[in-house]
Amino acid sequence: MKRGLLIFLTALLVGVGGFIVTRQQCCCDISDGSAVAHDGGSMLPELEWLHHEFKLTDEQFAKVREKHLAYRPICEELCMKMAASRKKVQALAQAGSIATPEMEAALQEQATVAAECHKAMLIHLHETASVMSPDQARQYLDAMLPQIIGANAEHGSGSH
Repeated sequence: MKRGLLIFLTALLVGVGGFIVTRQQCCCDISDGSAVAHDGGSMLPELEWLHHEFKLTDEQFAKVREKHLAYRPICEELCMKMAASRKKVQALAQAGSIATPEMEAALQEQATVAAECHKAMLIHLHETASVMSPDQARQYLDAMLPQIIGANAEHGSGSH
C-alpha cells in the first residue's frame, strides 16, 4: 500500500512540476485552456531584448527571428496538449478519481507532455545560440538555461 501511495505521489509531483515548468517556459498563455498566438509581423519583446542584450548583428538577428517564428507553432501545439492534459487531470481530481488507473495514466500523460515541451524548448535555445558567436551563445545559454531547467537545478532535488 505504501509503495502504491509513493508511486502516486511521485507521479503527482512530476505532473505539478511539469505544469510549472511548462507554464513558465511555453510561449503562450494556456490558463483558460486556449493557446494565444503571437502577432506574426512585429518584433516580439523577447527578441528585442535579445537583439540589444547580446548585440546581435542584423544577420544574426534575422536568423534568430526566423528560428523563433519557426518554433512558435511547435510551442503553441505543445501548450494546447498541456492544457488538454491538465484539464483531464483536473476533471478526474474533481470527480474524486484520485487513486485510480485513469488518474495515474492522466498524470503520466501530463508528465510526458511537460517533458516534451521542456525538451523542445531546450532544443530551440541551442538552435538559437547556434547563430551567435561563441561568447554570445555562452552568455545567452547562461541566462536562459536556468529559466528552463530551474534556478535550483544545481542544488539537487532535495530542497523543495
